[in-house]
Amino acid sequence: MTDIVTPEFLNELRSLYPQAAPAKYIDRGWYLAAAVAFSSSNYLKLYEDRRLLVRKMREAIFKSGLLSGYPKVIHALISLCKATPEELRDTESLRRMKATPLDRLGSREEVAAAGQAYFDLQYGNMAGEIQPMLRSIYPDLEQFTIALGYGYVYAFLEVISSKERSFAIISALIANDTPSQVEWQLTGAIRNGATIKEVRGVREIALRMAMKAGVLKHEVPNI
Repeated sequence: MTDIVTPEFLNELRSLYPQAAPAKYIDRGWYLAAAVAFSSSNYLKLYEDRRLLVRKMREAIFKSGLLSGYPKVIHALISLCKATPEELRDTESLRRMKATPLDRLGSREEVAAAGQAYFDLQYGNMAGEIQPMLRSIYPDLEQFTIALGYGYVYAFLEVISSKERSFAIISALIANDTPSQVEWQLTGAIRNGATIKEVRGVREIALRMAMKAGVLKHEVPNI
């Protein structure tokens, strides 16, 4: 595959994210959106950086696996691992290292409660309709979505913030060409603390990446 991740293209993606956003590089969301879009488009070429930056990218890509599929995530994380100096690699699960309720793996109720809280926040007034729909389709799907998807995977926020988590989800949905849920996630990002400019910037980054990779076939909602 032709190398599409040129400095010019990365600068183009970065310019789409509001420059008035946090001046500190590590707190900007554009690179998370780009990394997940690269991963979900099944194209990834990442470079070395500091431990926190690498952790943020790993965690965002890991979260995107619920939407992109973990075979793509494994491929992306292998590429990231190869580009990461050994001293910046983690050797233990962050969900075990961090002192949060989600690390106490025996506490299923806490994990499920965290997942339910995030599910309700993400879908707002629609949560009361969507969750019963999941249950009616297949009860195990509802349980997986709330306890594992939204609980174990999404609700863990020791590495990336709620806003950054939304950016990862939006990027994965767009780069997977599955736009039906994008509108909910765009408004969910606002509820998670993002500005409209930030959300539009992330949407445009993922959109450009998906178009560049040739995987986009459907119209993507905007906010």
